[in-house]
Amino acid sequence: MKKLNRITIMLGLVTLALASCGDASEEITDMIFNRNLSPLDVEATNVTETTTTLKWTPSSGATGYIVEIFANDSLSFEGSPQSTLTVESPSVFVSGLQYGTKYSARVQAITDGNDSRTSKWSGVYFLTNAHKLLKTPVEADIVDRSVTISWKQEEGYDVTTIIVGDITHEITEEEKAAGKAVIDGLTPETEYNVQLLNGYQDCGTCKFTTIADLEGATVVSPDDNLRSLLENAEEGQVFALKPGEYTFSNDDGEVISAKISKSVVIKGIYSTSRPVIYGRLQLDAPISLTLSQTVWDGSQNNTGDQFINFKGVGDYGDISISNTEVRNFVKGFFYLNVKGSIPNFTISNCLIHHITCDGGDLFDSRAGYIGNLTIEKSTVYESAKSRDFIRYDDSSSSYPSLTTNVVVNNCTLYNVGNGEANYRLLYVRFVENKLTFTNNLVVNFNNKRGFTNQAKSDQSPTLSNNYYFNCQNLTSAGNGADPTISWFDTNGIIDDPKFANPDNGDFTLNADSKAAKGGAGDPRWIK
Repeated sequence: MKKLNRITIMLGLVTLALASCGDASEEITDMIFNRNLSPLDVEATNVTETTTTLKWTPSSGATGYIVEIFANDSLSFEGSPQSTLTVESPSVFVSGLQYGTKYSARVQAITDGNDSRTSKWSGVYFLTNAHKLLKTPVEADIVDRSVTISWKQEEGYDVTTIIVGDITHEITEEEKAAGKAVIDGLTPETEYNVQLLNGYQDCGTCKFTTIADLEGATVVSPDDNLRSLLENAEEGQVFALKPGEYTFSNDDGEVISAKISKSVVIKGIYSTSRPVIYGRLQLDAPISLTLSQTVWDGSQNNTGDQFINFKGVGDYGDISISNTEVRNFVKGFFYLNVKGSIPNFTISNCLIHHITCDGGDLFDSRAGYIGNLTIEKSTVYESAKSRDFIRYDDSSSSYPSLTTNVVVNNCTLYNVGNGEANYRLLYVRFVENKLTFTNNLVVNFNNKRGFTNQAKSDQSPTLSNNYYFNCQNLTSAGNGADPTISWFDTNGIIDDPKFANPDNGDFTLNADSKAAKGGAGDPRWIK
């Protein structure tokens, strides 16, 4: 009996519970919470130097809101607020702020006459606009290891600190009076971020790049005879070129080559104002060569030849060409038709265009050896209309047991190899070769032999993340394809990059293009 009574009582409780749950939806609808919900989606909009508008989602049942503003704060809300506001609507215009200052604001919902219903806080962080006193450095302000930072002097506005990279400089009274300060200890050819402060208040930011390293360099101006200087250079001499135009010409006014027999460095002093050299380079001895921040132009009275012609026999040093523009040459970019070995030939961050390739290929090695030929982060356009992009003949009998590596990475190729349909992108016949073609964007290629039709070319190349548009015989066999094509980039992605203005050399990618999203092509064009 006791057992039965317990069961009866439990069943009665279950029945009562089920009956109570029958009107659950009505009870939730009419439920009254003990306190207001916190305001949601607090945001700071229309931020200026001294004002902002704070907005949030209303809290049901609230009759008003308390807003607290904390200066020089990042959601820590420590100490006393700078100001406290009470409003009825879910927004408030805030004035009286300081320029270039970090602020935190927090909001809570209240009900008049019932403090127990006050909600918890919801916060937001924002930064008021800088009062831009900082001036961007001009060429005359920038040296290889220092920069002169200047600012506008306005009544009521002070400055205290300059930050350049990881260097913090406290401004002296003398510098305040002069409106400028010299910051030392910088590294040549380096981009720096600058911030000007008044205490913790932002007074402006900018960027600049230090000039080429002038230590031990021969500084050259357009009035100097650069060709003569190069032809009479000492081993390892560094030439730092001021902006302007230089021409390698003979007595008849014909533009010719500078014949170099010593390892040299030729670099422009300013990254933003590069020297333009009309002429070519002929290497008469196995040397090393470094070019940077220069423009080489073959358009003036040119007898026609490659930009660089290797004539010296023997073991060269490294060839490095970076941040350089090469344009308007007739036969090609380089020509290696002697028994010369180059350990590393690197072309990086370059613009190469309007090289006809009449009588030669664009990058052309016939009798020599290049251990690593790398073309990266560069744009090549309107070139090699009727010849190969890279030609590397089989000189392995002169260099037995050696392997060459050919790498094309993060390059944009436009109207390259887009003429007569008998040439290739990678015509590499050196017996032992490794081919890498990655992260590239190729637009307008119409040669029937595709990448290569050579059995000696690497038959298992590294291909990845490449994008193509209006290209024949690169991703698959198209019209008139050569049946001997060695391979295709079957994983290549076909998509129109919608360049901004290719006819004027602007290959900025449409932000929605697949190539932009995939990070392909020359990085300078991905905005």
